[in-house]
Amino acid sequence: MRIKKHRLLWGGLFYKKLRLFLSLLGIIIGVAALIVMNSFGESAQVKTLKEISTFGPDVLLVVAGSVQVHGGRPIQTELATTLKPSDAKALRAIDGIKYISPVFNGLGIVRNGKNTYVTTITGVNPEYLKIRRFPLEEGRNFLKSEIQSYEKVAILGYKVKKELFGDEDPIGKHIYVNKLPFKVIGVLGPIGIDASGEDQDDQVLVPYTVAMAALYNVDYIKSIYIRVSDVSLIPLIVKRIDQILLKRHHVTERDKDFTIVKAEDILEAKTRTTKIFASLVGSISVLCLLVGALGVTAIMTLAVNERKKEIGIRKALGAREKDLVYQFLMESVFITVVGGIIGIILGLGISIILLPILHYPIVMPWLPIGISVGLTIIFGLIAGIYPAYKAAKIDPIILLRQGF
Repeated sequence: MRIKKHRLLWGGLFYKKLRLFLSLLGIIIGVAALIVMNSFGESAQVKTLKEISTFGPDVLLVVAGSVQVHGGRPIQTELATTLKPSDAKALRAIDGIKYISPVFNGLGIVRNGKNTYVTTITGVNPEYLKIRRFPLEEGRNFLKSEIQSYEKVAILGYKVKKELFGDEDPIGKHIYVNKLPFKVIGVLGPIGIDASGEDQDDQVLVPYTVAMAALYNVDYIKSIYIRVSDVSLIPLIVKRIDQILLKRHHVTERDKDFTIVKAEDILEAKTRTTKIFASLVGSISVLCLLVGALGVTAIMTLAVNERKKEIGIRKALGAREKDLVYQFLMESVFITVVGGIIGIILGLGISIILLPILHYPIVMPWLPIGISVGLTIIFGLIAGIYPAYKAAKIDPIILLRQGF
């Protein structure tokens, strides 16, 4: 008797295999979408925090010209050539500033033998690595004397080292930067993309004096990086920077030629953007899951209409309404649960493959996985209620009069 009930319960479900496949497909796509989109949402938040770590809460950036923060990225909207190394020297006297570095950067061509590579050349002083918390994987930092004597020495970003030297040790060897020979004294460890959106592994650091005089022939710098000794001093330090530079540049607040960017400005914009993205993807993925559940409801309702003969015979032979409700309810739950499990596996697989390809950290969204499991069961029950109720209310006498 139990075997017959088992066959009655699952026989109708597997009889129309295409219908079963389409029902499962709707749930699979919905759950997989939820997992993938939430993986990207959470991964984007982790990536944002990592990017901010090289532009910590104790770091300030003075940029020549006008800058606006869009999507957590400082974008220069107006250029200026009035920021000088002497401005950095004047700002050093402010109480609470721990490290300060003038910065000039531009594109350049670097070469080692037959290997040629286009990258960013960043002119800095020895304090820059301490400000940005950049790790040295090999070699050493710049010396103060090398900055003052215009020594042609270079520290390679991790990616540049791989492009020019592969697995070969570059320390002590020479490269050409814009046709000028530079001695390699260090290699940075892997850093990745920072809050400005720039790949910090794709650059060559040189003394800012050499960058200005020998590589780009300018008398100005593009920015000044500052690290403070205490985050609580930032408002006071920003005010002092503003006062000093306004006086030195002979400008007013209305026409000033520099912008001070704080880490909290970047962090706030980045966090706001990632939260909006996370909310959006969460809403879309739940909508996908809901559409899948509605699809199951529609297909199960269709199944009831197609199986009226079977239902009528069962009721005529004594099947109770609760037996029919149980049968169709279990069929819809089976479809949603199996589809949910396959969707979870598929979603995790897609996330694990795509995240590294798109340079995002792999993050397993366990909360969304739990939510998706819960929602698939709930939607499965909801999707089965109406078809089950409709099946239970079919009058076998009407079917018998119609002669099936």
